[in-house]
Amino acid sequence: MSLWGRYMSFRQIASCWAILLPVLFPAASNALPSFAQQTGQPCSQCHVGAYGPQLKQYGRDFKLYGYVSGDGQNWLPPISLVTVSSFTHTEADRAKPLPHFDTNDNTVLIDRAKMAYAGALPGKVGMFSELSYDGVRHVLAIDNIDIRRAFNPTIAGHDVILGLDLNNRPTIQDLWNSTPTFEFLPTTTPLSPTPNITAVVDGALAQRVAGYGGYGMWDNFLYAELLGYQALNQDFVHRSGIQTTATTDIYDGVMPYWRVAVQRDFSDRHYLALGVFGMSADRFPKGIRPDGTDHIADTAGDLTYQFTGSKQHYWSAHATYIHENDRLDASHHLFGSNASDYLNTMRLDVSYSYHDQLTPTVEVFQSRGSHDPQFFKTAAGTPDSTGYVVEVAYAIWGIASSPVGWSNIRLAVRWIGYSKFNGASSDASGNNTLYVNVRFAVAPFGAAIKR
Repeated sequence: MSLWGRYMSFRQIASCWAILLPVLFPAASNALPSFAQQTGQPCSQCHVGAYGPQLKQYGRDFKLYGYVSGDGQNWLPPISLVTVSSFTHTEADRAKPLPHFDTNDNTVLIDRAKMAYAGALPGKVGMFSELSYDGVRHVLAIDNIDIRRAFNPTIAGHDVILGLDLNNRPTIQDLWNSTPTFEFLPTTTPLSPTPNITAVVDGALAQRVAGYGGYGMWDNFLYAELLGYQALNQDFVHRSGIQTTATTDIYDGVMPYWRVAVQRDFSDRHYLALGVFGMSADRFPKGIRPDGTDHIADTAGDLTYQFTGSKQHYWSAHATYIHENDRLDASHHLFGSNASDYLNTMRLDVSYSYHDQLTPTVEVFQSRGSHDPQFFKTAAGTPDSTGYVVEVAYAIWGIASSPVGWSNIRLAVRWIGYSKFNGASSDASGNNTLYVNVRFAVAPFGAAIKR
């Protein structure tokens, strides 16, 4: 099989990188990458572990101010290219593997590839946007988009940040990694089994909606935002690469999303943020309109804590709890589901970063809900899943002393374990997954400027 075949052994992947790296990353380069290309700062200035998505305060401020801060020395387009190579092993063979893949032990050269425009636009507008290629399902799709415009007035002697935001996924605009889009757990692969049931605010609407609204930060302490989302046309969603079927749920009308949080630094070493957020939506189950809608209401609380022991040691922790209440007027009439159901989701992660490069992380997660086989569509009739994640990651570059400033590589080994999966405890461990991945990111226009 060719070196550039879809499936490669570990030795082949290692050989591939060994050939590419010296060509792509000459050691003499002092240039800037993507957001770093624009700001003049290394990846570690914004991100825990010198690789996203987890943000430090500098990164949260960069996002709050609309992705436009910069040193003014590189005005080339802030474009990034990202690829992911992976190996996936599950404890039990998968009964129905994806087409062209084995029941287990799959190695993929291009698990995922992305092209991102992330930085300033004319008129002090900033944008984070991604075009993604799923190398497992062979699908090209419009991915996350977040467009912002921030203003910085002084009101009655108080420092105020006000902004407008347009995005296609609830919580992508959030400053904290305790909310769903940029949490720790979602970094997986289609080859890894995942629980079937998620809350509406927990990714169910990703790339299927457009939302617009405003946000504000008062005295760097109190943050609030309010956005309204509306479902995109189903044909447009399908053409943009998002997989839908004739029985995909259709959301109706405006879906409000709200967010309030407070943050505080203590002694320049301890950082704490506490928040609440929520969303409500009306949904035609399976797209059937004549019998009315189900009403879904999500309410959530979250916490972020970070501790800087020294320049070498950085601790970070996040907690999220989401309660979803489902009033199932339409589903009850159409399919005989309960008149109402609930779903509770909890996640807690703790990570430690050494020298902003070596970052082990541990997460525990649990989802629990009511018993309703007609609504949750699991064999056990409940959405309950419980488990943990252990990951060790290493970012090769991304710190101030890195010889390469316009690219980064992250190596990660992740183990996902389940004690309950889709309501069932028996055989839940068969879904346990070992996920080894190499993430390669480069900002090609960052390489054009040397310092």
